[in-house]
Amino acid sequence: MTRTLVATALLAVALLTLLTGCGQLATQVPAPTLPPEPSATPPPPTNTVPPTPPETVTAPPPAATPTSTHIPTHTPGPRILAFQITPTATANVGDVLTMSWQATGERAEICPVGALGPIEQLCRAVSVSGSTQWTTDEEAMSYSGFALRAWYGTANTLKVVEVKLQCQNLRQWFFPNPPQNCPAAQAATSYAVGQYFEDGFMIWIQEPDSFYVFYQGQDAAGFQTFDWVIDPGTALKRGASPDNRVGEPTPAGLFEPVSGFGMVWRGEINGIRPDVRERLGWATEPEFAFDSAHQCMTLSLMRYWVCFQRGPRGEILHLHPDSTAQVRFLWEEW
Repeated sequence: MTRTLVATALLAVALLTLLTGCGQLATQVPAPTLPPEPSATPPPPTNTVPPTPPETVTAPPPAATPTSTHIPTHTPGPRILAFQITPTATANVGDVLTMSWQATGERAEICPVGALGPIEQLCRAVSVSGSTQWTTDEEAMSYSGFALRAWYGTANTLKVVEVKLQCQNLRQWFFPNPPQNCPAAQAATSYAVGQYFEDGFMIWIQEPDSFYVFYQGQDAAGFQTFDWVIDPGTALKRGASPDNRVGEPTPAGLFEPVSGFGMVWRGEINGIRPDVRERLGWATEPEFAFDSAHQCMTLSLMRYWVCFQRGPRGEILHLHPDSTAQVRFLWEEW
């Protein structure tokens, strides 16, 4: 028994020596892995809630483009970009106007403007853009301005610049501070008679034989009017007489008009409103003589005349119709 145990021990020693001396046959056993020592700072807790995915922004669909069956076409029509004249008021016949302009189109022209618009026979062809000079003459005194007209084919456009043309070296107005226009002729002077009333006054002019009746203040339509009768001898009504009287006592301090003024006042002359007496009232003084003067502006608009009359006390009366229709005649002191 003892021999057996010794033999076994010797065999084990021999095997151990054999294994350590022969490395290629030895199998290395890995050292056991020890768990890590606990850290002084505990790790942050693990978030177990899943993160919220980022919001997805969806762009709106593009707006629908409207469809149109109309295809615009570009028409290079005429246009006036600028038109200037200097000066815009002259003093004498022979003064020079400088005109400059800029337009678009195929051609252009400059025309003087008269009573009915551009005076076609006096139009001058000019370049579409440029400048020129125009010397005034006596005929130009009736112009109210000048027009630039641009053309493209048969289409045209027009721009007018007003110009006040005077003729101080040719003829003068009969009163100071006149309008900036040329008078049509020298002033006509005449012997005249005037008379003032409660609400207006009358003028009789010997040459040409005519009556003016000026009503002071506005009528029911808002106008201050006057009546005008030329050659009243042919307009007398039946029974008219310079000696006729109304048969009423004259109020104290007032006067009843006589002679021609009396016939006008009583409505015995055609062409004058029938209620002259009601409009004027009684005369405030007897009639008296004075030197009359009458002068008209060069006509620039057909049937729209502008004239000036010296009144009985030297006042200047501005006379003109209400329109080219001449429904009524208007007046005011100048």
